Amino acid sequence: MQFTLKVIGNMIMSLEPTGEEQENFRANFKIISSCFASLPFKIPGTAFHRGLKARDRMHAMLDSIISDRRNGKSVQQDFLESLIRKHSKNASGEDNDDKLSDKQLKDNVLTLLIAGHDTTTAALTWLVKFLGENPVVLERLREEHMEIRDKREGESSLTWSEVMNMPYTAKVISETLRRATILPWYSRKAAQDFEIDGYKIEKGWSINLDVVSIHHDQEVFKNPFTFDPSRFDEPLRPFSYLGFGSGPRMCPGINLAKLELSVFIHHLVLRYKWTPLERDDSVQPTLVRMPKSKYPIMVESL
Repeated sequence: MQFTLKVIGNMIMSLEPTGEEQENFRANFKIISSCFASLPFKIPGTAFHRGLKARDRMHAMLDSIISDRRNGKSVQQDFLESLIRKHSKNASGEDNDDKLSDKQLKDNVLTLLIAGHDTTTAALTWLVKFLGENPVVLERLREEHMEIRDKREGESSLTWSEVMNMPYTAKVISETLRRATILPWYSRKAAQDFEIDGYKIEKGWSINLDVVSIHHDQEVFKNPFTFDPSRFDEPLRPFSYLGFGSGPRMCPGINLAKLELSVFIHHLVLRYKWTPLERDDSVQPTLVRMPKSKYPIMVESL
């Protein structure tokens, strides 16, 4: 979805929402995203090879942007500027292992672009699907946003305080992430030996958490396959909901993601109604879970 790429591109590196540079980034980014889970065969014609070539083109574009920043041709107040000025080896003039090389800098930018785009795109897609299938939830959500709009003076834009005062919207977002489980598993490495339910885990072992099963545990969530935002009326058992992970490695983009989703919902429910063009509940078997059909819809103004 172009909306999410434009938002994360602007936040990280002040990428303009339109223009040739944006289109080049979007085209190559799309290739990388589609090849992310491909088999690692560096053979021309394979998905992995296409992804590597697209990455190289994006690295070349980033080289140009970084060079302009360092030469003072372009100065921005964004994440990339902070990396260049404070955290890159070339900026400090020292051979410091704690600083990022240019390759590491570029890889960090691409990682954040991918993490901030694919997941939010998937969340928005599932959100539209679940709202379309649950008219009672949609109507209550619309009422909350109509109340926010009606209290606003004139034609002013949505404010931060309004976004922070959307209690039902927050529950809808949480239920969307629970029901869809955008990232089906989390990988961790054991920091020490331990035992859980009779199973011994040794230090250094890789551990994969099955988040889909956690989010559909009937002991925690009654009727787990029903879309019901009221589940979040009361606090849940610790670690039973992992929409953004948990602990010290929780998703660093949690607040940006919630902001994007809340603003999108506000304009969606106040301005549009939609009808699905396909009804298919199957899930695309990729790293980021999406409806296999991409959930195409016909949109009309209210």
